[in-house]
This record gives sequence, C-alpha cells and structure tokens, in this order.
Amino acid sequence: MKSLKELYRIGIGPSSSHTMGPHRAAEIFSERNAHSAAYEVTLYGSLAATGRGHMTDKTILDVLQPIAPTNIIWHPDIVLPFHTNGMKFRAIAANGSTADEWTVYSIGGGALAEADGSDTSSPDVYSLNTIADIMQWCAKTGHSFWEYVDEC
Repeated sequence: MKSLKELYRIGIGPSSSHTMGPHRAAEIFSERNAHSAAYEVTLYGSLAATGRGHMTDKTILDVLQPIAPTNIIWHPDIVLPFHTNGMKFRAIAANGSTADEWTVYSIGGGALAEADGSDTSSPDVYSLNTIADIMQWCAKTGHSFWEYVDEC
C-alpha cells in the first residue's frame, strides 16, 4: 500500500520544484540504472543556488544513496538553456565509465521535462485540473476543496 506522501506527492521541503521533481527524477533514473556502482548528480542554476536550503540534495540522496554511493555536484553559476532548474544524472559502471546520463528539468509542481520540451510526468491524479472546474464541482455538489482532494 502506498503512503500518503506517495499518493498525494507531498514534498519534503518548501518547494515542489526543488524536492518533488528531483525526487521523481531520481526514482526514474534509479529504475533505469538499478545496478550502477555509483551515481553522480549535477544540479544547475536555481536548484544548485538554493538546493541545500530546500533539501534538494536530501531528496535525491534518499532515493539513490541506498542503491549506490552518490555524489552531488553544485553549479549555481550555470543555467542550462531550457530551464533554470536543470539537473544531470549520471550512472557510473564498476569500471568507472559512464553507463547512462540524463539531463532533465524540474519545471514545478513535481513535473519534469526534457530539453526538447517533452513532458515526463505521470497521468493526472485529479479529473478536474483548473480552479474554475473545481469551483464548479464544489458549487454543484455542495462539497469543499478538501473533499474534492479526498475523493480523488
């Protein structure tokens, strides 16, 4: 059974783009590279500038460190062209070579995107996605916002 944190995508820090997105990216990358000897994650721009305070490193290490040693590299002075919240994941093989590499961007709310603009997000949790639709549902049913979330 999934925990509330998994079900409702609750982040561990003050910013979803600095925790939920990097956490999801680390999960995706670790699934692709479960047998790596080590990992290296480079954080760029805003993720690197405020990542320690927003616990970006902690959320990534929580996923990768139990699998293999993980090194976080900080580059607050480098902003990748697509988005300020860039990160590069690198899987390192036992012989020290790069087994896989993935650059991805945390674009807010836990969503991820690649430089070509393709979205790597999961299916919508909620059937209604705009505040106008949710307000209309609340008016129609007599329920509150929290009840909509609870129902979903």
